[in-house]
Amino acid sequence: MKVLGLDIGFGHTKVVSDGVKMKFPTMIAYAPNDPYAELDVVNIAGMSYVVGRDARFSQFGIEIPTVAELVKYAPVFLRYVTGILGEFDVVVTGLPPNCKAYVPVLKQNLESVASGTQFEILPQGVGILYDVMDKISDEVIIVDIGYNTVDCVVAKEHQGVWKKSQVVTFEGFGVMKCVELMRDILPQSLEFFRNRSASRLLDAFERGYVMLDGEKVALDSFKAEAQRKYGEILMAKIKQELKGDYRAMAQVVIAGGGAYYIDPKQFGSGVYVPQEPEFSQARGYYKCGKEE
Repeated sequence: MKVLGLDIGFGHTKVVSDGVKMKFPTMIAYAPNDPYAELDVVNIAGMSYVVGRDARFSQFGIEIPTVAELVKYAPVFLRYVTGILGEFDVVVTGLPPNCKAYVPVLKQNLESVASGTQFEILPQGVGILYDVMDKISDEVIIVDIGYNTVDCVVAKEHQGVWKKSQVVTFEGFGVMKCVELMRDILPQSLEFFRNRSASRLLDAFERGYVMLDGEKVALDSFKAEAQRKYGEILMAKIKQELKGDYRAMAQVVIAGGGAYYIDPKQFGSGVYVPQEPEFSQARGYYKCGKEE
């Protein structure tokens, strides 16, 4: 049985399958009508798209600002993956916990390009639980730090069965919040970059520098300060929303791409960060699919 764990995030799409791991920017654009363009094209319902880095600088880019667009264009990302890896018997993916109403639509959309495939759609954060459940205690809070959102899952294990007691999503508290904090403390000499949107600054944030008049300008000190503030803000938000559940839990798991940008010590002593945390969700989806 061939299984795919597919984590379509607002920043990157992560893929895990049998001996395969890959990620690419969650970006699409209409394919240009240029016979000389060397691009991998995805064709769906009479439309042609380019995906990932090929779409990054396209003048025909399609914005994906909300879950509605993510669900609409999910078949394009799946078809892009199957074009590389082949078809799958089972595909497990997920949506933010507060987007349960989109589950039937997402499933129908995905089935439209893979009718012979079995699909399972989990709340984001549950995939991480599948990934780490053999490494954690029997009471845990999963903190999944994504591009736009942070998903928290409070779960407890009893007699070999894990049950969720609370699942919440924090809109606007993902990695982009940290980028915004860095942008706000940039000095006057970098005024040009202070006027850019946070999404356009994301690459510079991840690299740790910008190019200005042909010279590399390090952002390390501004990035470190932003990360410290971001950790404090996120910690306060989690405690506010989860209340006593946070203090009562034996362990906290921090995963998702945003795990690279916080100091685990800010979240207490019993914190576990899985290896390559940005792939934790997709790994868990894959493990879930193998159990089907």
